[in-house]
Amino acid sequence: MIIPTITYLFNTLLKPMSQISIQVKTFINFTDSYTEVFGLDPREVLCSVMRVLHDRGLLNVLGGNASIRGSGDYIWITPSKEPKHMLRPDDIVLMYLDGSWVGKSRPSIESKMHLSIYRSYDWVRAVVHAHNPITTLVYDLGIDIDLSTYVESKVSIPCVEVVGRYPPGSEELANAVRDAVSKCPVVVLQGHGVVSVSNDIFKALNAIEALEDISEVFLLRKLISSSSLKI
Repeated sequence: MIIPTITYLFNTLLKPMSQISIQVKTFINFTDSYTEVFGLDPREVLCSVMRVLHDRGLLNVLGGNASIRGSGDYIWITPSKEPKHMLRPDDIVLMYLDGSWVGKSRPSIESKMHLSIYRSYDWVRAVVHAHNPITTLVYDLGIDIDLSTYVESKVSIPCVEVVGRYPPGSEELANAVRDAVSKCPVVVLQGHGVVSVSNDIFKALNAIEALEDISEVFLLRKLISSSSLKI
């Protein structure tokens, strides 16, 4: 039984609020929603989200990326070429919407995609990109999943949009995903993975996980129904 994402994060990964030590940067006023509501540094949240994705098998060590919108014209985004399951808060990159950044590592190769989404949609507060293996397989086969038949979709995934194959980190991919987000908050990238956007990073993460669960059940049902196996 898969532990619900939020319960997993708060009970096993994130420190109790009373123990959290927020490292406030002098050049940033920490009024991000996660600091205000939960007493959390958004950089710690990003580190925890990436660990969840890695532990679920939804990205490899150096793959995937996520970001959280700040209170001003900036975002917090995961770095490029750093082990995602071992990220620390000071690894997270501060990136402005004009493309400039501050950090010890370069921002994710998909930063163009993140910035394009944030510039276009004020309501988006978080972007999560993972490499869901089963979801990618199902949609690569050109199979449409009837989401209405799965309970989880009623809560987490209102719809799914699919975009074609574009080079990772390219303007073409960034523009395609940005346009797709206007139709659906969950976007499948053919041969690549999934992007989920939301006004809350836990909702975005949950949609990524839920779509993989649905895709796995869907594929198993297909395999069983096409074989002589009877249950």
